[in-house]
Amino acid sequence: MKRISIIFLLCALGAGISWWSFLPKPMVEVIIPQGASVREASHLLHSAGVLASPSLFRALLMVSGKTKDIKAGTYLISPRTLPFTVIGIVTKGRVNARKVTIPEGFNAKQIAERLEAAGVVQAEEFLGFVNERRLEGYLYPETYFFRVNSSSAGVADVMVREYQRRFTPEMKQRCVELRMNEMKILTLASIIEKEAARAEERPLISAVFHNRLKKNWYLESCATVLYALGKHKDKLLFKDLQVKSPYNTYRHRGLPPGPICNPGIDSIKAALFPADTDDMFFITQGDGAHLFSRYYSEHLKNKKGTKKANKKKK
Repeated sequence: MKRISIIFLLCALGAGISWWSFLPKPMVEVIIPQGASVREASHLLHSAGVLASPSLFRALLMVSGKTKDIKAGTYLISPRTLPFTVIGIVTKGRVNARKVTIPEGFNAKQIAERLEAAGVVQAEEFLGFVNERRLEGYLYPETYFFRVNSSSAGVADVMVREYQRRFTPEMKQRCVELRMNEMKILTLASIIEKEAARAEERPLISAVFHNRLKKNWYLESCATVLYALGKHKDKLLFKDLQVKSPYNTYRHRGLPPGPICNPGIDSIKAALFPADTDDMFFITQGDGAHLFSRYYSEHLKNKKGTKKANKKKK
């Protein structure tokens, strides 16, 4: 009798497992961002309900020698997937996702157009969502993996969360030290991003703008004028500098109302940590490099010298 009961229980268990395996498996979306650590990836999978134990997942990764093989991407995984199967999924590729690289310095309109070209969102809808919530500047430039026909809210949320992950508590403390809020730092960083062609000049350009802000001078950034015009021009005319817009820093003192693009981490750091210099002016030499000066007389000399050099090149 006891033996029959055990056999019955085993059969029932087998039937239960078989029934469970054939049930429709709900899929959850898990986005593992570029540069995420194993710990971050395991917690993302756990939060989505895919993993019961992040620590067990990490241990299995270590045993299988795949700790460094996790790939960034958008995954559709069933919460009933076994840990070893999850490892196979996240170390081999992406599910139903498009790779989209957002360069540093892209504005919201450029990002919307690139996302639409990849089939991720409708550009007009995405831009409307971003503008309504004033997310310009917070759409962190990075390589992402998005599902085709994603929601504008979902895509924007991923990019904003990546920005929030990058803007550390130490950076927030530095804002306090500078007596500037996060929005002002991000706005300044966006201007630096558009003005600087060379990485080593970012802190120098930042110093000029910080010095001008302290003296309540006009920032006179051509990048802000271009943003106000809403189009790119190789050369600004005098009439362009008169454009009526709060973003025109030739007509309005201080920082514009918000970021003019979405800056990368180097420009954000430059805004937070300007070079230790008294320079008040800079002028491009035409090759991406700039000449910096403290006094207006020096600036005029640099301007004249640059014009002569450019004429000789022609």
